[in-house]
Amino acid sequence: MTLEALRGHFYWLTSVVIRTDLQPSEAIIELSSESAHATLHLVGVLHARADFSGPDCDFVDEVVVRELPRQGPWPAEARHLLQHHNNRCALQWLTITGPSEVEILAEEFTAD
Repeated sequence: MTLEALRGHFYWLTSVVIRTDLQPSEAIIELSSESAHATLHLVGVLHARADFSGPDCDFVDEVVVRELPRQGPWPAEARHLLQHHNNRCALQWLTITGPSEVEILAEEFTAD
């Protein structure tokens, strides 16, 4: 599944689970709509931030995953993450916006 498959559906942020007790750490985010379900999986979490607005306001306006290159400049809006650069691989930067916001920087990203 790619993020393109999410287009055309109205999604709710169902759950966010971040496991720092695992090696490598991981984050699992579940999105659901009336007719579809998506699981976003990030491995090697280097940074995570979540700002939940409340239990009744978790609809999703936008889900974006950007690859931040191993070498070369990062986009200006990702500069606050530069201290997490690991110099080993390109990093995946997930942002979810809506009333609640989620931001995760990790080494790997997959979607089911």
